[in-house]
Amino acid sequence: MIRSLWSGVAGLKTHQLKMDVIGNNVANVNTTSYKNQQTTFGDLLYQTSRRANGASEVRGGTNARQIGLGAKTSAIMTNVGKQGSIQQTDNALDVSISGDSFFVVRNEQNQLNYTRDGSFSIDANGYLVTRSDGYYIQGTQAEGDAAGTMGRIQVLPLDEEGNLINLPGEATTYARIEGNISRTDKMLSSEGGRTVEIEFYGTDGNTYSVKFRFTDAGDDNDTTYQATVAGVYDNNHNLIDNAVDENTNIALNYDPTTGKFVSANGAENGQVQIAFQGDAAAAGALTFDFSGTTNYAPLNGQTSSKLEAHRGDAEGNFEGYPEGKMNGFAISRDGTITRFYNNGQDRFAGRIVVAEFANVTGLSKEGENLYAATGNSGAAQMMFVTDDGGYMTSGTLEMSNVDLSTEFTDMITTQRGFQANSRVITVSDTLLDELRRLKQ
Repeated sequence: MIRSLWSGVAGLKTHQLKMDVIGNNVANVNTTSYKNQQTTFGDLLYQTSRRANGASEVRGGTNARQIGLGAKTSAIMTNVGKQGSIQQTDNALDVSISGDSFFVVRNEQNQLNYTRDGSFSIDANGYLVTRSDGYYIQGTQAEGDAAGTMGRIQVLPLDEEGNLINLPGEATTYARIEGNISRTDKMLSSEGGRTVEIEFYGTDGNTYSVKFRFTDAGDDNDTTYQATVAGVYDNNHNLIDNAVDENTNIALNYDPTTGKFVSANGAENGQVQIAFQGDAAAAGALTFDFSGTTNYAPLNGQTSSKLEAHRGDAEGNFEGYPEGKMNGFAISRDGTITRFYNNGQDRFAGRIVVAEFANVTGLSKEGENLYAATGNSGAAQMMFVTDDGGYMTSGTLEMSNVDLSTEFTDMITTQRGFQANSRVITVSDTLLDELRRLKQ
């Protein structure tokens, strides 16, 4: 009877502990990225009153006679591998992971922790941090860096005073003149000629424009023409004096039979570099390509020339851009954070690094949705989320994986188990009381 009392006590303790785990699961049913825990029982020690004996010639074998001493909690497992449902938040700083990876954070003790909670924010210095504790999210800081070379990610580029740093402009270095110089265009023989103007960006990030005047070169040759810099203008379209050498002329030659381009100032590739000077020196030097022009008489009786000017080459290279202010950022599926600027440019800000473990159930819960590596979890394997087939989704969060129907069912069976063990104690107490009464 004394054994049954202690068996009942052991049963009460184990079921109470299981109820504690269930209560914690239910309490965290709406906790972001919470992973539910499961309790496993095991039987306790046994008292052997008779050993098992093998058979002999005169007697058959007998089994051992053992009396159990109750139950114990053999394991509490965290169900880390089961992913919770994904909830839409429309906040760009909320990120969920699909896959087995964990975000990597560095805590205030300069140690690494791991979390599935992707609710992030940006601190006063522009760095990506956890929303609850302000721990730095770890990632690469330059394109091409390996996942192991990680550190803090500065989403917003700020100066020492906390102001956003603008993206410096880039000068235009190449421009194309394209179209047809008509052999029957009478305006080419006049003093005004045909004009084409192109806007470009200088080395100072400001906008400039240059105007070309096309004429027939003052001769009777239908295949030789001349392009002259008629003026250089600032961003307010004010004429800049002495911006180029006087009479900067470009001689254009075409095939008399086909009208195809032949050369510009003797260059068969049609490229002529013009260096701006004086108050336009900040405009830098710009290479103009005239190889896209032709020389033939238009069809249908038309006589006018049609010329166009474009920044950059046909692939959009060397086009340049003005100074830009950051107007947003985005986190892509591979964890790359990109800054966007109002001049149409974008720049790499960093890439989030993730970690995986050989045994995720071996991780230790540290509170605040954080985990720590243990000897049974294995060392963290740093990688990018796409290296193992996973991906990130900005504007969403992973919710708790607690199944309330399962928890309520476990709650009922735990209650009945606790109730039954309490009955063992009361019945044992009644038997002891009966023994006490034998003396009376």
